[in-house]
Amino acid sequence: MAGSAPGYLIGNFTVTDPELMAQYSQLAGPLAKSYGGEVVVAVSGLATVEGQAQSTLVVIRFPSLAKAEAFYQDPAYAPMRELRVKATTGGFLALVPSLTIIS
Repeated sequence: MAGSAPGYLIGNFTVTDPELMAQYSQLAGPLAKSYGGEVVVAVSGLATVEGQAQSTLVVIRFPSLAKAEAFYQDPAYAPMRELRVKATTGGFLALVPSLTIIS
């Protein structure tokens, strides 16, 4: 949809099983791409200067929030989500409407 605002899936967690997380990424990456998802931030070893953030931060941009939601709700994603949950601890996953840059 030309002109629609992007939507984001943002995750912040600690990876406790790198092998399982790699398996998750290999499976979930192509599914996210099928919804137009593109990883724009993927950082491990995040150095938190304030607050209680976890060590890994991932931001995936989708063409719209509806596409991000459709990816997350896709029945094919459910077993992948279980892998991610088993491979991580703490943190969160959030669906976020278009980000606004404040200057």
